[in-house]
This record gives sequence, structure tokens and C-alpha cells, in this order.
Amino acid sequence: MNTNFTIKAQKVENDLFINLSGEFNGSSAWQLANTILSRFQGRGRVFIDTRDLTDVLPFGADMIVNIVPEILVNKKSVLIRDCTGVYSGLDHFITMVKEPVKIKRKTESFSRASIC
Repeated sequence: MNTNFTIKAQKVENDLFINLSGEFNGSSAWQLANTILSRFQGRGRVFIDTRDLTDVLPFGADMIVNIVPEILVNKKSVLIRDCTGVYSGLDHFITMVKEPVKIKRKTESFSRASIC
């Protein structure tokens, strides 16, 4: 288990809101996949806020892209927010490895509004 990683999730109706912070590696990918698979039924959307991640390691990015079935979360049903914008699909984690975000922000609190 990665002690430098935290995940906060909140389900609102059919949507799942997830905030990630710390270092995203293979263990983190398993935690995120488990959260999605156990709390998302395939209806609505998954909103993932990654602005508090300090690093995305290649193994973690590859795992999350391959571990969550596309039948459950297709590209349209996943929105990922980082410091540069909002992107569709879990494959954005691969992009985050190639282009690390240099800007970090502090989170006031976890809420649906953080995804807007």
C-alpha cells in the first residue's frame, strides 16, 4: 500500500466523484480501480480530480488503463481534471506520465464543485 497516496470518493445519484492526492503508482491504481468497480454501476459518470497528485508513475498509469473494463467505463463516462484542463477517458493517465504537471494546488475540501 502506498502511504503517500489518498483517495476520497463520493457517490451522488449515478455519478462518482473521486479526488486523488500523492503519488500515483501501481498500488494506487489498484485502489482507484477497486473504488470504481465497487461504487460505479455503469450509469452516470466518473469524475476524477488529479490536481493534488505529486507524480504519476508509468506502471500505475498503465495499470489503471488496463484494469478497469471499458464495458463499465467508456471514454465518455470518465472525466479527469488536472491543472491544465478536463479530459475524457482513463487513458489520460498515460499523458500525465509523459507531461508531468508542474503546478500544484491546495484543496480546500472534497466536493462535487471541485470537478466543475
